[in-house]
Amino acid sequence: MSGTFHSPVWDRGEAIDEEMMRFTVGDDWWWDRRLVEVDLAGSLAHVDGLLEAGLVEAGDHALLRGGLEDLLAGHRRGEWDVEAGDEDVHSAVERRLTEAIGEAGKRLHTGRSRNDQVALDVRLWLRDAAATTAASLGALVSACSRLEASDLPLPGYTHLRRAMPSSVADWAAAHRAALEASAEDLAGARRRLRACPLGSGAGYGVPLPLARDAVALSLGFEGPEEPATATQLTRGRAELAYLTALEAVALDLGKLACDLWLYSSAEFGFLSLPVALTTGSSLMPHKRNPDVVELLRAHCRQVGAEREALVRVIADLPSGYHRDFQLIKPPLFRAHDRMAAALPIAARLLDGLEWEREELERAASDPGLRSVERAFERVRAGESFRDAYRAESLGG
Repeated sequence: MSGTFHSPVWDRGEAIDEEMMRFTVGDDWWWDRRLVEVDLAGSLAHVDGLLEAGLVEAGDHALLRGGLEDLLAGHRRGEWDVEAGDEDVHSAVERRLTEAIGEAGKRLHTGRSRNDQVALDVRLWLRDAAATTAASLGALVSACSRLEASDLPLPGYTHLRRAMPSSVADWAAAHRAALEASAEDLAGARRRLRACPLGSGAGYGVPLPLARDAVALSLGFEGPEEPATATQLTRGRAELAYLTALEAVALDLGKLACDLWLYSSAEFGFLSLPVALTTGSSLMPHKRNPDVVELLRAHCRQVGAEREALVRVIADLPSGYHRDFQLIKPPLFRAHDRMAAALPIAARLLDGLEWEREELERAASDPGLRSVERAFERVRAGESFRDAYRAESLGG
């Protein structure tokens, strides 16, 4: 076709409306840029499977594999990427491969649909993304653990009023435990990535003797997804499981950020944020602002919004493939990017905190914090709890 788009893989020689292409492609080509390497990995495994199944000859297999490896190396050198004129990453790879190796490149798509390709690409991407998040989450858990060695007091609060004695160590341990529980949620989400969707085609299998088991194992999966109809029926569910786990992490991190925001204020004065991780005011020379903490809090809220956006895409669709699924990628990638940036800087914040011992000890000396302790001393002396409670509430 002429115009701003390369000829799509589904071109049958009929006129293609440019406005329709702009609307349906949208910015999907841009989001697909982060799928290039996993798409090439899937294609390399696929052509090996075609050879094993006897669906391509050795000579064409060598050309296909060599061409794909060259594309991978060129992409890593920054020589090419998915372009605005490409419909998606799969079309970009096939076009460039055919330009490079000729007729053999047209055999790449044998036994595949772009539907099972994108399902594979996203699962491979999710596998790497979840591993990255797990590592960053582990580093934040470790930062909390380091604070558990503290001997500093810290008032415990209910309703944001001083309630009972506590400590920095207990505060850090609570945040660590919450993050560890969310790490378990993340591990659960990763279980949805065990099966390989390649070979399910457009959702109903492919009438060829594909080497699905061998391809799945070569890509690090436990095996192919069965039945083939499950792949398109469950599109978005692995992504949703990941974002649900990210939302759990974000809820934990948002609460941690809010504590740091409060405790570092002059009104509390319990700690100082590391100067390098604060900003200045454009007007007031004396100010150091907790912008990092506030943006941590806001990004954590946005992760929940991204999850909801993904749910709205996949809700109430009938079985099979639908182009709606294209819109899964933006909220998925945005939510991941938010947490990928937030978790490491949160760990740096914790490691750089300067706790104000004098202010903590002054707050911890509030006699009201010991009212429960005093009430139970009365109970041990023989008073009923209700009488002891009332006596303490009246100051004596």
